[in-house]
Amino acid sequence: MKDHLLSGAPPPRPQQQRAPAGDETPADTNGETKPKAKRRPATRKKADNEGGGLGISADAPKLDRDLDTSKLAAFYGKYEPKNHPEKILVFLSFLTEELGIESPNTDQVYTCYVKANERVPKAFAQAFRDTSGRSFGYIDYKAATDIRITTSGTNHFKFDLKKKTAE
Repeated sequence: MKDHLLSGAPPPRPQQQRAPAGDETPADTNGETKPKAKRRPATRKKADNEGGGLGISADAPKLDRDLDTSKLAAFYGKYEPKNHPEKILVFLSFLTEELGIESPNTDQVYTCYVKANERVPKAFAQAFRDTSGRSFGYIDYKAATDIRITTSGTNHFKFDLKKKTAE
């Protein structure tokens, strides 16, 4: 081997075993061949608004006729929200604090927009994503039926949200 290296000739290549043709893998330690595992088709992931149940979709909100909005005008009238994230925060606070709804959904927030005579965001589902995003972080939005107010949202609602002054 030493003489071969000093002669300048290329080193001999080790022989490689070829995989058997077809759907078989190389032999295992017992000398038996195993069939190749078939690949399963990819499963489709659910979107943010799917899987919420009850047919609730943030992309196509519906009016919730069972929601009691009689106290909404008085509650909403105390605040001066200046953007959609603040409006969503006020509506969610109304739903959880005044009505005692533990897990409000996007249809209930949509109903609040309509009953408060406020312009509904064009991209309704995106408004929830923006409210839960890094810029605001007021809510934790996982699905149309899984919305929670965060600590940051509670603090903004209690201390930073502008309240209307008595006239």
